[in-house]
Formats: sequence, C-alpha cells, structure tokens
Amino acid sequence: SGMWLSKTMKKSISMSCLEPPKGMMESKSLEANENNYGLDLNSDDSTDDENEPRKPIPAWADGSPLNQAILHQYHHPVNTDQLFGLIPSPKLEDIFGKSKPRYFKRTSSAVWHSPPGTKSTCSPSYSFKS
Repeated sequence: SGMWLSKTMKKSISMSCLEPPKGMMESKSLEANENNYGLDLNSDDSTDDENEPRKPIPAWADGSPLNQAILHQYHHPVNTDQLFGLIPSPKLEDIFGKSKPRYFKRTSSAVWHSPPGTKSTCSPSYSFKS
C-alpha cells in the first residue's frame, strides 16, 4: 500500500505542475494578463525607465499580495529537500580528473598573522601592547 501511495503522490505532484491553476481557464484573458508580465524572449538587455516602465508590474508582484506572499514564505519555508531531493556533494576528482591531498584537507578560510584590529581596519592610535 505504501508503494501505491508513493506513486500516486508523485503523479499528483508532477501533474499539478503541468495543469493551469483552477479557475484560470474560465477567467477572462484580461484577468490572466494582469498576472502575466509577458516576458519577451526576443527582447534586448535594455532596462526600463523606473518612472515609465514599458510593461505594468503584475498584480501578484505589487503591494499587499506580494507582502502576504513574502510573509507566508518566511513563516512557512519551502522544503527544498522535498522538492529537489538531497543533492550529493560534488567529488573534485570527477570534476578535475585527478585526486590531490589538499582536496581532503580542511583549512581555515582566514589568515591569522596578527590579532584582530591591529591592522589598518582600526584607528591608528589603537594597538595591542604586549
């Protein structure tokens, strides 16, 4: 029974991504366009003037709906492991074709030649005295 449930869930998840949202087919084309920015794949890389954009901002990306969506996503974060599965760490040998001892050595990402604050990041009058 577990296998059937797993297959059913996978099918419903994959099919739901391909279907338009409920009510979308019945809605007027004007309403559909309010939420469609209409990206043009043939457009150049020029940017819009902020005061006079060429296309209106979609309804879902402006004002209260956007704030609500951001708050919902913040308080209910998406489980990316469930969506994409666990991603294995890349093996450097596979990428570069050979193995080196430094691939396996863990080192500090910082350089600690002197105590913090003794270099130019602090005012010149401050220094550590020994």
